[in-house]
Amino acid sequence: MTLSKVDLNLTAVKRLIPVRDEDAYKNLFGHVLIIAGNHAMGGAAQLATMATINSGAGLTTIATDSANLPAIHTVLPEAMIIDWTDVFAIKKMIEKVDILLVGPGFGMDNLDLWKLIKTTIASSKRSLKIILDADALNLLAADLAEDEDKKIHELLSPDNQHAIILTPHQGEWHRLTAGKVQADDQESIQNWVDQAGAILVLKGSSTEIYVPNESVSYRNPGGNPGMATGGMGDTLAGMIAGLAGQLNKTADAVKLAVFLHSYIGDQLYEDHYVVLPSQISKQIPYAMKEISKKEI
Repeated sequence: MTLSKVDLNLTAVKRLIPVRDEDAYKNLFGHVLIIAGNHAMGGAAQLATMATINSGAGLTTIATDSANLPAIHTVLPEAMIIDWTDVFAIKKMIEKVDILLVGPGFGMDNLDLWKLIKTTIASSKRSLKIILDADALNLLAADLAEDEDKKIHELLSPDNQHAIILTPHQGEWHRLTAGKVQADDQESIQNWVDQAGAILVLKGSSTEIYVPNESVSYRNPGGNPGMATGGMGDTLAGMIAGLAGQLNKTADAVKLAVFLHSYIGDQLYEDHYVVLPSQISKQIPYAMKEISKKEI
């Protein structure tokens, strides 16, 4: 299969922004569960949650270390919160929500929780949209290294009922593929994605999106050096989670999130030497309204 590449652009993305009916209510726009933020990286959980909420998720629940609960209650009153040591609550919530985001600030030593997440989603009878980011990708890479014959969908979605989205940067990609697939080898990346059964958001100076069994990959031409700061990936992952419950096609939610992320970042960079992830999140509702009104 010959793989072609398409650049994301404003015209294509404008068509993806959902139009809300007059009688719309929160349950139409997805319930997101974010499992993120150990005691040292509560900011990652906050940034991901902020992005999810501002992207328009109907309901957002954050499961995090108890050390983060007071801050999240203060900064993000729109989010519901559970202590991630509550095993029963975690299992119940995974079986209830539409979208699951795991990984920002998760930590590499949280193995019991990681195992619980994997077994719960693998046995779930509901269809979830699952975004794995940051440490969840590193833990997944360790699982794959233990059994090289295992595929990602076999670990997480044995019946192929879940939509899986992976959001690695270059280092995480190297670990996921055990260094066997180079980040500039598009044909090999697409083959890996087809076998994994997962949408890939390969982050870099020009982020690229690969969708299983498609003959087209998508390149995002936006972005700038001011966005090279901690928490930017947490924000993108939260945006994907927030939009995933609002669009029928998971790949469309990914494309919209990736484009919006850099589009807002580029606007801010015109007047800011450094672009902060929290600044991007605050601008998401404005950017979506602006683009939806544009005459293109």
